[in-house]
Amino acid sequence: MDVELEGVPSAPVSSQPASVEDDLMDIDELIAGDSLGIPANAQDEDDMANGADSDKEDNDGTKQWVVNAPPNPRKISERKRADNAAFDAWIEENQQNLAKGLDKFIVDDDDKTFQSLTRDFENKRIITNPRDYQLELFELAKTQNTIAVLDTGSGKTLIAALLLGWTIQNELEDRSKGLPKRTAFFLVDKVALVFQQYAVLACNLDYPVEKLCGDMIEDVSTDKDFWEKMTSENMAIVCTAAILNQCLHHSFIRMDQINLLVFDEAHHTKKNHPYARIIKDFYVEVEDEERRPRILGMTASPADAQIDPKIAAAELEALLHSQIATVADPAAMQHTSAKLKREVLVEYDRSGPDWETELNQALRELVGNNSVFRKPFAFAATTAAELGPWCADRYWQLFFRGDEVVRLEARTERKLLRESAYCPDMGEHTSKVQAAHRLVKEYGFSRPSLSRDLLSPKVILLYNILRDQFSGVDRNRRCIVFVKQRNVASLLVDLLQQPEMKIPGLEPGVLVGGGRREAGWDNTKVTYREQVLTIIKFKKGELNCVFATSVAEEGLDIPNCNVIIRYDLNNTLIQYIQSRGRARQEGSIYIHMVEKGNASHFDKLKQNQRNEDALRKFCEAMPDDRKLTGNNFNMDYFLRNEKDQRQYTVPETGAKLNYKQSLLCVAAFVASLPHPPEVNLTPNYMICHVPGGFQCEVILPDLSPIKNAIGQVHSSKAVAKCSAAFEMCLQLIKGKYLDQHLRPVFTKQLPAMRNARLAVGSKKKAHYDMRIKPEIWSVLGEPSELYIMALTLENPAALGRPSTPLLLMTRQPIGQVASFPLYFGADRSSAVNCIPVPGCVKPDDTRIQGLTAFTLTVFKDIFSKEYEATAAQLPYFLAPTQMEHASDFDSVSDPAQVINWPAVMFVQQNERIAYTFNEPDDFFKDKYVADPYNGSRKFFLLRRRHDIKPTDPVPDGIVTPGHRAWRVNCQTHDIINYSLSAWSKSRSILTPQAGQPVVEAELLPIRRNLLVDNVGDDDLEPKQCFLVLQPLRISPIPVDVVAMAYTFPAIIHRIDSNLVALDACKLLGLNIRPDLALEAFTKDSDNTEEHDAEQLNFQSGMGNNYERLEFLGDCFLKMATTISIFTLNPDKAEFEYHVERMLLICNRNLFNNALEVKLEEYVRSMAFDRRSWYPQGLTLKKGKRNDPTRKHVLADKTIADVCEALIGAAYLTAQEQDPTNFDLAIQAVSIMVRDKHHAMKSYQDYYAAYTKPDWQTAPCNGVQLDMAARFHERMGYAFTYPRLLRSAFQHPTYPSVYEKLPSYQRLEFLGDALLDMACVEFLFRKFPGADPQWLTEHKMAMVSNQFFGCLAVYLSFHKAIAYCSPAIQKEVAEYVAEIEDALERARQEAVARGGTEDEFCRDFWVQCSRPPKCLPDVVEAYVGAVFVDSEYDFGQVRDFFARHVRPFFEDMRLYDAFANKHPVTELAGVMQNRFRCGEWRLLVKELPLPAAEEGGDGGEIGGEVAARMMVNAPTQVVCAVRVHALTLAHAVAASSRHGKIAATRKALKVLEGMEVDEFKRAYGCACMLREGEGADGDHGSAI
Repeated sequence: MDVELEGVPSAPVSSQPASVEDDLMDIDELIAGDSLGIPANAQDEDDMANGADSDKEDNDGTKQWVVNAPPNPRKISERKRADNAAFDAWIEENQQNLAKGLDKFIVDDDDKTFQSLTRDFENKRIITNPRDYQLELFELAKTQNTIAVLDTGSGKTLIAALLLGWTIQNELEDRSKGLPKRTAFFLVDKVALVFQQYAVLACNLDYPVEKLCGDMIEDVSTDKDFWEKMTSENMAIVCTAAILNQCLHHSFIRMDQINLLVFDEAHHTKKNHPYARIIKDFYVEVEDEERRPRILGMTASPADAQIDPKIAAAELEALLHSQIATVADPAAMQHTSAKLKREVLVEYDRSGPDWETELNQALRELVGNNSVFRKPFAFAATTAAELGPWCADRYWQLFFRGDEVVRLEARTERKLLRESAYCPDMGEHTSKVQAAHRLVKEYGFSRPSLSRDLLSPKVILLYNILRDQFSGVDRNRRCIVFVKQRNVASLLVDLLQQPEMKIPGLEPGVLVGGGRREAGWDNTKVTYREQVLTIIKFKKGELNCVFATSVAEEGLDIPNCNVIIRYDLNNTLIQYIQSRGRARQEGSIYIHMVEKGNASHFDKLKQNQRNEDALRKFCEAMPDDRKLTGNNFNMDYFLRNEKDQRQYTVPETGAKLNYKQSLLCVAAFVASLPHPPEVNLTPNYMICHVPGGFQCEVILPDLSPIKNAIGQVHSSKAVAKCSAAFEMCLQLIKGKYLDQHLRPVFTKQLPAMRNARLAVGSKKKAHYDMRIKPEIWSVLGEPSELYIMALTLENPAALGRPSTPLLLMTRQPIGQVASFPLYFGADRSSAVNCIPVPGCVKPDDTRIQGLTAFTLTVFKDIFSKEYEATAAQLPYFLAPTQMEHASDFDSVSDPAQVINWPAVMFVQQNERIAYTFNEPDDFFKDKYVADPYNGSRKFFLLRRRHDIKPTDPVPDGIVTPGHRAWRVNCQTHDIINYSLSAWSKSRSILTPQAGQPVVEAELLPIRRNLLVDNVGDDDLEPKQCFLVLQPLRISPIPVDVVAMAYTFPAIIHRIDSNLVALDACKLLGLNIRPDLALEAFTKDSDNTEEHDAEQLNFQSGMGNNYERLEFLGDCFLKMATTISIFTLNPDKAEFEYHVERMLLICNRNLFNNALEVKLEEYVRSMAFDRRSWYPQGLTLKKGKRNDPTRKHVLADKTIADVCEALIGAAYLTAQEQDPTNFDLAIQAVSIMVRDKHHAMKSYQDYYAAYTKPDWQTAPCNGVQLDMAARFHERMGYAFTYPRLLRSAFQHPTYPSVYEKLPSYQRLEFLGDALLDMACVEFLFRKFPGADPQWLTEHKMAMVSNQFFGCLAVYLSFHKAIAYCSPAIQKEVAEYVAEIEDALERARQEAVARGGTEDEFCRDFWVQCSRPPKCLPDVVEAYVGAVFVDSEYDFGQVRDFFARHVRPFFEDMRLYDAFANKHPVTELAGVMQNRFRCGEWRLLVKELPLPAAEEGGDGGEIGGEVAARMMVNAPTQVVCAVRVHALTLAHAVAASSRHGKIAATRKALKVLEGMEVDEFKRAYGCACMLREGEGADGDHGSAI
């Protein structure tokens, strides 16, 4: 049936340290020809490289954008030039090695850049182990009693968890039908395993689960109510089999009240073991087999004794009424079972017979008859021979340490009292204990060494083995030494911790179980929690060699090891299999330590192999229906017997795809995905029983753009598997991830996708036109209506002299302009309020002429610009007013009355105020005087001075005039010459009157830029002087008006800037608050976006720049486009979501869309200029001409950042009206992205476009309803659609066919953006003065996977995750134990501080490990599910944040250190504070692409195609940390940001153990920076 696509080895032991490599004998060589042969293999998303440089449309309709030509290089310092030249030479010398690094480059970034699409290999283990056999076993266990015989580490517990979950789900359905309650029991053999398995199940089942063991229950046979409570409140109980056995005996619970029995380590089911008694006494007594519980047994071998495995297996099956299931092909578990490189044995010399040391003999004489010491003496009796005399004596030293003597005395007294109520010699016994303690305390212990006089040959050999194993540089070495007795483990670790015996690189620890709470050192109680913490330390490398008893063989989940040493040989096959199963790393070694000439030791090894061979043959001989095939079938056989097979023909090439070929195509595609060389990616096929046969789902690795596909129902598993592969191929073809010849091309498309994404750089700049004036000033002509804006000071006293407001009159109403500050001196400033006066003025011609004259006089007298202009040519008019600064201009009824018309007319009628020198003294007060010969000289008259004559010399202390006549031509420096600034030619025609009055005055400062607050008082204050008025002109403008007019240049500059920004908003159709509009367009330096670098060409006095708004807008842009893409593309995969969003929000898209509307012209990039604030277009008769700059240089990224800042401004404007209003910000997003995937105009448009998928609205089962009810009680939100909630916790590894639900990935994509926005909102509002870098760094803590992983555990979300991966199961359990321990310690610390447990420090999670990725994912997915279920109510997101996230971040100071963890920041601190070095730099340079080979080799990709691929190849950069012109570390990456992170991480690693002197020598450093002192050099930023 054709298918069409829509759219398409032993040496004598020496007492001296020696290598033991020759002591390691391959076990195959030892017993050649025997059966003992053991086989060897038993960026905000806007930081990508630049791309296309055409404005044409691609063939597939993909938008291609314009890329500016590179700007001219900037000038750099000589030192930087030398550094760069040395760096270039280093790159050239190392070009070949650097190029090799390109092929190995793997992205390891976890922010939301394109790299996140291909996932993080460093921080998240890739799930590559096949899961087919696990799911097959799960399906089998659902239908019959089963014993899973699988190797250690092959995921048996996962299968049990899946079966428990399935059983509980069925139980919930039964209960909903009114059937009696039943409970599942998970039975274990050891108390420690109760805690372990409980922890695992509690992490994987979001249902009530309880743990019970003898330590927790004093008497299980006394309280029936207790058991009724346990079974009614819990869906599953983890307990020792002995407890359930007793409970059944007392009939506290009946077998028919149990729905599942899981037997952990089921090989113990024999004879009278509680496992066997439960089956024999109670299970078989249930006559109705339908009411018998399902049984699942789990073991690595059916035999735990030296018996025939075939016989043991038959007996086990009969006892458990179950059938064994195991893998038919051991290769199915090659990724989970042991990966031994070799299995070897080493021989040690025989020890002598048991003997006692002198100390032991002396102690025996004292307390040998004390029964309390019976076990210690039993151990010590053999210690000297087995371990050596030093260890034997050290045992007693440890035994009596601390206050142990008090406990021994108490135990002695209790023992004697139990024997007799009256013990007259009790004092004698206790005194002997004290004497023994003194003996040990005063004994002269020797120090250990590798001497047979102190240590046994066996211990010496072990030491040499360990020394050799840890002598290399492999920091990932992990070793387990298996011993029989816990005391031996403790003594060996203690030995290795002695200073003389420490092995470099080896960190030993003890992992034992059992013990008693009241026991001494030799038998201290070890809790499961302590065991887990030891394992966590082992995993982290804090411990790398664990000495363990059998607790590490069976049950406990130990991290992968590469060295296993059997210090004491195993006794049974099961011990051998289990301990060997711990060696799971590639190249692992398993070492047996055997005694020379000890036949029993060699017999054990032979017997192990014989038994294992027998077990393997037994499994191979089992019927096919009891073998797990791992879904590997004889495809040809099944396909021949299956009808209606589909096929697909590629129209362009005729390539045919059929069922069998599809398996190969999928495998080839998966193998082509980017992955580390040590990882083997494979597709996973999940086959399930469904009505009509079998249905299969194929799941691809996380790196795949398409994650899963479900095939059709077929009668055989084999064909169902093919069908799923066929469906996946169809999807890959449709997505163009397979080419026309059915070959994988996705990996080759990744570079093109990066290019399609197109980031822009902050270094790439161009010249653009710049708007100087707003549109309103271009409206000219005779005014018929004038609108008034009153310019007032909020604190007029700051001006330093009386003033009145100034009126700005315009032909069109200006509207609201944001207030801003002016600075008049130290601690003297005032806000300027621009107040629109209601109504308009309709002046007649007379008044128009008066306003024209007044305005021109202001420019002439105050600013020395004489214009020739009519009223029709003036863009605005200035007018005085009689109202005060505090007057209520808003309530004026007649705006014409606001104007001081008499003053206007006076100025019109009087070009200057005439004088005759006969005026009264009051005339010479409060006048404004201008020097017609020198525009920089303006004065305020204070008073007439009768005591001074014009010919008097200028008094001392008076500021000298700056005019040339005073400096060059003037013979006498008198007051007349001070006042006359004219040059000699003009002076010749002036005859100053000698008797004219002298006036005291103030010389006014010429500073115009009052927007800057960093000017000293001397620049602002008037200076005293003395004048004669004859050569000067008294202005008719009132002095209070002049005082305010002096502020006009700064005011009109800010108004112009604000109006230009509002013009841009009007152009875009966005009604943004004026102050926010101006802030969004303000760029105040050449590198505004480089927060941690010195600002270049900083423009002062511009107000707030766009950075904070860009920070906010960037986040809203991400949220808005995420919601839109999620809404409009319900069927697309998460990968495609990322790509679609990437194309919308990338800086290149924003940049090009901005250029299309010339948005770059509106950017305010220049501060106040004293020559550009004047009105334009007027004829200048007198004064310096102004030629304002009409071009400015902007980086591409700046323009894109302004777009995001506008979105932030629109968001704040809308939120000011209503916290639920996002409409204006949504309109801004639609305008900026200009794409069909976001055309919304209002917030309601999102949900209006959402179509509920069928899976969301389908009827819910009991499990889903129960989950929703429990989450409602826990979280407070009631789901309308519980299937949404269930989907939010369904991991991609969980087959979607089980519940017909998609995985959480789409919801996680949505929730990630929603939580980002909620966090940014909180930070932005709570810290209004914080700069964007601080906000970004602290946001990293809030939205980090590290925090969300902690939150998932804190909210118990981890229990609800549905997955099918033993790796994830293990990672979650370890992480949960670590987080819970950190939380408990934080609560204890809170109580110790005098508070309550709830007052714990909320940053307890910071030092914990990184969580498994699924934990933060489900937090985000849950938020996404709530959002969708609530019909896109963002209030629910805010509520979740307020209730569950914000409490952790009320004190952000807790996270300053977290924020400073950026590698570049950390390196700067290390170089500055530790090494005191200032001569280092972080250098980045793009690597040249390797040339395409000419011609080609006749392969699939010829020279032309290869060359074309080179064009699309991603940009590669090399980043190096250079110290005194030497390279400390380097990295190759796809972007400078990721290169810097990688290089600085490597540098920190190099410097980690380096002493200061060593550093100084290695790099020739002679710097002597003080702590906290910065260096002069530019080290480079993190971005």
